[in-house]
Amino acid sequence: MKRRDSIKTMFLGSIGASLTLESCITSEDKTVLDQVWQYNYGRTTEELKWDYKVLTGKFFSDTELSTIEKIANIIIPPNEYGSIKDAGVVELFEIIAKDFSTPAHNQYGEKVLRRGLIVFESICNSRFNKSILECSDEQIKSIFDDIAFSDNKDEDLQEAIRLFAVYRGMVLTGYFTSEIGIKDLGYKGNTPNVWDGVPEEILKDYSVSYDEEWISRCVDQSKRNDLAEWDEDGNLLT
Repeated sequence: MKRRDSIKTMFLGSIGASLTLESCITSEDKTVLDQVWQYNYGRTTEELKWDYKVLTGKFFSDTELSTIEKIANIIIPPNEYGSIKDAGVVELFEIIAKDFSTPAHNQYGEKVLRRGLIVFESICNSRFNKSILECSDEQIKSIFDDIAFSDNKDEDLQEAIRLFAVYRGMVLTGYFTSEIGIKDLGYKGNTPNVWDGVPEEILKDYSVSYDEEWISRCVDQSKRNDLAEWDEDGNLLT
């Protein structure tokens, strides 16, 4: 058995011992474990219990999830890097709704995220006599244009404005913290490059220059991938 599989089995056992009274692990448990395992992070017993609850539960209906996906695709349309679906934005809404649906979070999932869908649906129904899923993108955009800015003083839209700010923030967070979102930003992080000294134009500005003998020894990028070698007495050969 490979080391990865061994560790996976140990986690499976901890889930079975802490979460069920059965003597064997069900197929549902394995499905949950596979979802947790893909992130390769360690979990305490209490954290495993919470992961189990979040991953096996369901907060939004399929229709609500489709509605969230449509809203999100209008906020950030698909592009050359991918789409809202590729970024897992809808899954983020589902996880946050379940994770924050507690008294400690003032039932955030119900009172904010689901409430947002109710309010947005109500506006669509009143304006177009359609649900969000039945509305065209242009119709929905016309609504978003009215609720996307906090300086709109229409009293009838204040709740929608606050809720849309939450949705917009979550969509942006979900997208731009995903792999495709980071690529879209052009963020490179700490990536290796080739450094061959201070640029010549900068040296000229300060009327200085490198000693050619020194630069050939210390900044020779043609040897940057060579492995150092020593003789038997510990003297560096390369």
